[in-house]
Amino acid sequence: MEFCQNCNTHPCSCQAIVDNCSSLFSNCLPQKPVDLFGSPFNCPKQKKTPKFASPNSRLPKDELDRLQACIDIANDLLRSLGSEPDPENRRQLQLYFMELKGISIKAEIACISRKQEEEFVQAQLQETNQLGDQKELAGEAMQVKVIEKLGKVATAGRDFIQINSVGSAVFIFYSHLISIKRDACDVPERQPEFLDADRQTRRELAFNFGEYVKKNPDFVNLFFGIPLSKKLKEFIGKDIQVRINKAVLSGTLIRSEEENILIQCRDEEIEVDLREVCFVEIVNLK
Repeated sequence: MEFCQNCNTHPCSCQAIVDNCSSLFSNCLPQKPVDLFGSPFNCPKQKKTPKFASPNSRLPKDELDRLQACIDIANDLLRSLGSEPDPENRRQLQLYFMELKGISIKAEIACISRKQEEEFVQAQLQETNQLGDQKELAGEAMQVKVIEKLGKVATAGRDFIQINSVGSAVFIFYSHLISIKRDACDVPERQPEFLDADRQTRRELAFNFGEYVKKNPDFVNLFFGIPLSKKLKEFIGKDIQVRINKAVLSGTLIRSEEENILIQCRDEEIEVDLREVCFVEIVNLK
């Protein structure tokens, strides 16, 4: 004897309800839900009920969408003003740049190493203490060279933005990024992440998130953000150009660690402190 999976009776009592419902409403027959996660359980069928949508505003849809966008921007601004600035938390900046993925931009880069900047600030503080006031500091001002790079935003990490052009990828530290400019008419057309993910991917994200995400650097960057040193591990063995203040090093990337990278330049290996780097460019990409 087989029992109904919905009402757990024999003979089935819910089928009579379906038959009566079908005679009144042709569109209320239960439909099997789409299994997005590969669940092994047989979920009870749901009975469709009539839904009556009502407008939530007198405004036309396009005007309502523009108004909602303005409200969201205002709320973001109020949240920013209401919270203390944290220079170590650049997650919001990363999320903003990731929204620009595929957009053509022009980036202005301040070409000075972070080590030089720290030394300059320290010298300023020492001189200020000696003067005892906030008057104009004596000494030669720090020279900063500004470099422009053009390309499309590919991704952004915890401390960098990546822009791609034909055959190359440029990685710029946020600390060296002066500004970015883009065409106001160039609107990104992005779909939500994992919108077209297969059933196995959805299941892993839902039931095995930590183990699944940590195996994929792109997923780690999406959910948490990764530093440039980890991103560069994907390009080991590729041709690289590193801009250090007024010098450019060219070679092959051999190793990428938390604070430095190792480059094979002809017959010698050169270790580069990432604090000295203005930007990194991977060249000869296909």
